[in-house]
Amino acid sequence: MLYLIQRYANDAATPAEQKELSDFIADSPDDELFTEALMEQMERHPSTDGDVRAFEGIADQALLLSRLNRPETLPAMPRRRHIQPWVWAAACALVLVIGGVYLGRYSRSGHTVVVSAPPKPASTVISPGKNGAILTLSDGSTIALDSLGNGKIATQQGSDVFIRQGKLTYAAASASSGEPAYNTLSTPKGRQYHIQLPDGTEVWLNAASSLHYPTLFSGADRVVDVTGEAYFEVAKDAAHPFKVRLGKSQIDVLGTNFNVNAYNNEPAIATTLLEGSVRFSTGDGKSQLLKPGEQTRFDQATQALTLTDTVTTSSVVAWKNGIFDFNNMGLREVMQQLERWYDIDVKYEKKVPKISFYGKMTKNIQLADLLTILERSK
Repeated sequence: MLYLIQRYANDAATPAEQKELSDFIADSPDDELFTEALMEQMERHPSTDGDVRAFEGIADQALLLSRLNRPETLPAMPRRRHIQPWVWAAACALVLVIGGVYLGRYSRSGHTVVVSAPPKPASTVISPGKNGAILTLSDGSTIALDSLGNGKIATQQGSDVFIRQGKLTYAAASASSGEPAYNTLSTPKGRQYHIQLPDGTEVWLNAASSLHYPTLFSGADRVVDVTGEAYFEVAKDAAHPFKVRLGKSQIDVLGTNFNVNAYNNEPAIATTLLEGSVRFSTGDGKSQLLKPGEQTRFDQATQALTLTDTVTTSSVVAWKNGIFDFNNMGLREVMQQLERWYDIDVKYEKKVPKISFYGKMTKNIQLADLLTILERSK
């Protein structure tokens, strides 16, 4: 087994060896044997902390072996030496750790996952989301960015618009006069995208989200509008405060890194600060100053504004890094993430069961495999 893993990790495995490894993963009743072999290989690999890309393919297959029930009862590995945290993370942090689940039937028509019992894997191939978006220019015309290569794609008032290494960027063009032009970057379900605004601010848009912004910041304030979820790394410019409008609510920043989740179908608007300082304000006059590591939640039904300092920021922004991080999440919250990433609709045949999810897994996995993980984790 170790030999096959080594061959696979080094891209040297023959088709027959790949099939042998795949068959073992699919058929072996001994999860610990595979995990032990995988971790043995990873500890021998000269890698920096957190660099597990060489083993993502193996880890994705290892997902199918997970039958863990609780995060606090991880299986004891019979090892004499200390296992470094990144090794364990690479071997099983990409595993969905579930405290029991009844997730089930997949319908071929309509791309609908029906939550029921008993669980069964998906029968139709639904691939994970990818990099892509739709750019709406100031004249209302649209450009699909999914398959465009590097180069200039448009000229807007005050800026030239480029795609550079899969990222939308704006560069100052000739001097302009009159009202600023506005563009909108929208990500459908199953897409996410990265943009650099004209001031140098970096924004990552999650699936089913949008960013409305000027093609040239020329006023006293830098103002953008967001729906859905976005992660910001704001370019510092104390003379021109940066503001993010979320309908009637607003986030005021100077230079900072933060995440905002403002989906219309979520119960609350969540603002999480990683670095710097921001102030979240509601339309009725409530406001809250955040420090790094804090999160505000504005309940869209009760209008209550709360602050917590116990949030795990890495979990909040895991989506940007290609990871599902289900940290004590309920079933409905988890399925909302899957709806957006796989472009599916989820229907509940009965009352939504009270199920807690724990752990992490790569987002680069087909829906059928994900449902298989859920089925084998029950």
